[in-house]
Amino acid sequence: MIFQGSRYATTGVIAALDSRGATARALVLRRIPPTPGMLEHVVVEGERLDQLAQRFYGDPLKSWLILDANPEELNPFLLLRPGRRIKVPPNRVTP
Repeated sequence: MIFQGSRYATTGVIAALDSRGATARALVLRRIPPTPGMLEHVVVEGERLDQLAQRFYGDPLKSWLILDANPEELNPFLLLRPGRRIKVPPNRVTP
Protein backbone atom coordinates (compact mmCIF):
# COMPACT_ATOMS: atom_id res chain seq x y z
CA MET A 1 0.00 0.00 0.00
CA ILE A 2 1.25 3.45 -0.89
CA PHE A 3 0.53 6.17 1.65
CA GLN A 4 -1.13 9.42 0.68
CA GLY A 5 1.44 12.11 -0.07
CA SER A 6 4.03 9.61 -1.32
CA ARG A 7 5.84 10.47 -4.55
CA TYR A 8 4.42 7.14 -5.78
CA ALA A 9 0.79 8.04 -4.94
CA THR A 10 -0.14 8.69 -8.58
CA THR A 11 1.97 5.84 -10.00
CA GLY A 12 0.02 3.03 -11.63
CA VAL A 13 0.15 -0.61 -10.59
CA ILE A 14 0.50 -3.51 -13.03
CA ALA A 15 0.07 -7.25 -12.62
CA ALA A 16 2.75 -9.53 -14.04
CA LEU A 17 3.52 -13.23 -13.88
CA ASP A 18 6.63 -14.24 -11.96
CA SER A 19 8.88 -17.20 -12.86
CA ARG A 20 6.54 -19.64 -11.05
CA GLY A 21 3.48 -18.38 -12.89
CA ALA A 22 2.08 -16.52 -9.89
CA THR A 23 0.71 -13.02 -10.28
CA ALA A 24 2.84 -10.28 -8.77
CA ARG A 25 1.88 -6.63 -8.49
CA ALA A 26 4.43 -3.95 -9.29
CA LEU A 27 4.54 -0.22 -9.75
CA VAL A 28 4.85 1.28 -13.19
CA LEU A 29 8.15 3.11 -13.61
CA ARG A 30 7.92 6.57 -12.10
CA ARG A 31 8.88 9.39 -14.45
CA ILE A 32 11.36 11.74 -12.80
CA PRO A 33 10.47 15.27 -13.89
CA PRO A 34 13.21 17.67 -14.98
CA THR A 35 14.26 19.97 -12.18
CA PRO A 36 15.33 23.51 -13.04
CA GLY A 37 17.39 25.79 -10.80
CA MET A 38 19.56 23.42 -8.80
CA LEU A 39 22.24 24.18 -6.25
CA GLU A 40 25.51 22.30 -6.17
CA HIS A 41 26.87 20.87 -2.95
CA VAL A 42 30.33 19.43 -2.36
CA VAL A 43 30.06 16.35 -0.16
CA VAL A 44 32.20 16.26 2.98
CA GLU A 45 33.23 13.18 4.94
CA GLY A 46 30.43 11.71 7.05
CA GLU A 47 27.48 13.44 5.39
CA ARG A 48 24.28 11.46 4.93
CA LEU A 49 21.33 12.05 2.61
CA ASP A 50 18.90 12.50 5.50
CA GLN A 51 21.16 15.20 6.98
CA LEU A 52 21.36 17.02 3.65
CA ALA A 53 17.59 16.82 3.21
CA GLN A 54 17.11 18.25 6.70
CA ARG A 55 19.54 21.08 5.96
CA PHE A 56 18.10 22.02 2.56
CA TYR A 57 14.40 21.15 3.02
CA GLY A 58 13.81 21.00 6.76
CA ASP A 59 12.67 17.38 6.33
CA PRO A 60 15.03 14.37 6.45
CA LEU A 61 12.47 12.24 4.57
CA LYS A 62 12.92 14.31 1.41
CA SER A 63 16.31 12.79 0.62
CA TRP A 64 14.68 11.26 -2.47
CA LEU A 65 14.69 14.73 -4.07
CA ILE A 66 18.49 14.70 -4.01
CA LEU A 67 18.59 11.15 -5.36
CA ASP A 68 16.21 12.05 -8.20
CA ALA A 69 18.38 15.05 -9.13
CA ASN A 70 21.47 12.83 -9.46
CA PRO A 71 20.24 9.88 -11.57
CA GLU A 72 23.71 9.06 -12.90
CA GLU A 73 24.51 7.42 -9.54
CA LEU A 74 21.95 4.92 -8.26
CA ASN A 75 23.93 3.95 -5.16
CA PRO A 76 23.43 6.60 -2.45
CA PHE A 77 26.66 5.59 -0.73
CA LEU A 78 28.68 6.24 -3.89
CA LEU A 79 26.78 9.48 -4.45
CA LEU A 80 28.12 10.74 -1.10
CA ARG A 81 31.82 10.28 -1.81
CA PRO A 82 33.73 13.14 -0.14
CA GLY A 83 34.67 15.85 -2.64
CA ARG A 84 31.95 14.92 -5.11
CA ARG A 85 29.70 17.70 -6.44
CA ILE A 86 26.05 16.74 -6.24
CA LYS A 87 22.94 18.56 -7.39
CA VAL A 88 20.44 19.74 -4.79
CA PRO A 89 17.10 20.65 -6.36
CA PRO A 90 14.57 23.09 -4.95
CA ASN A 91 12.00 21.70 -2.57
CA ARG A 92 8.74 20.56 -4.09
CA VAL A 93 5.45 19.35 -2.73
CA THR A 94 4.58 15.74 -3.41
CA PRO A 95 1.21 15.08 -5.11
